[in-house]
Amino acid sequence: MTDIKVRLSKDGPFEVNDELAGLVPMADEVEQAVLTQDIADNGQQDPIVLWQGKVVDGRCRQKALTMIESHIMYRELADTLTEAEVRTYVKSVNTRRNLTHTQKVMSAVRDSLRPGSGSNIKIAKAWGISEGLIKNGKFIAKHRPEFIQPLFDGGSVNITGANGFDTTSNKVSTIYASIKRELEHAERDESHAWSDEAAIKTQEGKEWYYEFVKINKISDIPTKMALAELANYKFYIKVYNAKK
Repeated sequence: MTDIKVRLSKDGPFEVNDELAGLVPMADEVEQAVLTQDIADNGQQDPIVLWQGKVVDGRCRQKALTMIESHIMYRELADTLTEAEVRTYVKSVNTRRNLTHTQKVMSAVRDSLRPGSGSNIKIAKAWGISEGLIKNGKFIAKHRPEFIQPLFDGGSVNITGANGFDTTSNKVSTIYASIKRELEHAERDESHAWSDEAAIKTQEGKEWYYEFVKINKISDIPTKMALAELANYKFYIKVYNAKK
């Protein structure tokens, strides 16, 4: 990394690399206001960091400096660094800053969903969290993708608590448990309302269906329902053709 340089306020802010800087959330309005006032009172303590001419760390500091029309202190990462190396740098410096535990998890989850991101173990280590939390976070992303952004931004989401009452939470393990309960309840309700014995119309279809389910160890109701429909189709056609 090069020595600290200064960009004059009249030259305006640097362009931001949204993908790399976006590995971590922006400050909310209150946090940004506090940061801006602190920099106005005490000056810029940490330089922003550029890579290939764009900001990869320090978006909020640059925003504060622009608002108070101050010069911008900055450092530059070597242009020869790879994008993967810059990602590692951004994650490293931000795990030591004031991200909440949930924000670190959501940052790691978003990172893990990127093509070619590597194993859960590798990403968990980079963000300083457990592999289990990565898995729980990815479960949330799969079943409630609308939760990711508010949690990434430091907010809470509406869930159903273990007592059955509506509540809010920003804890990954609590949100994971709530979603898992909802899915299990939905599957039980669906299983009570549907019977494979009643759904399959022919004996041959039932024999084929039960053998297939047994061999492939299928237990989830949606898959069984699809197989029952397939059994009806396969053996209805066979019976129909035999009668012709």
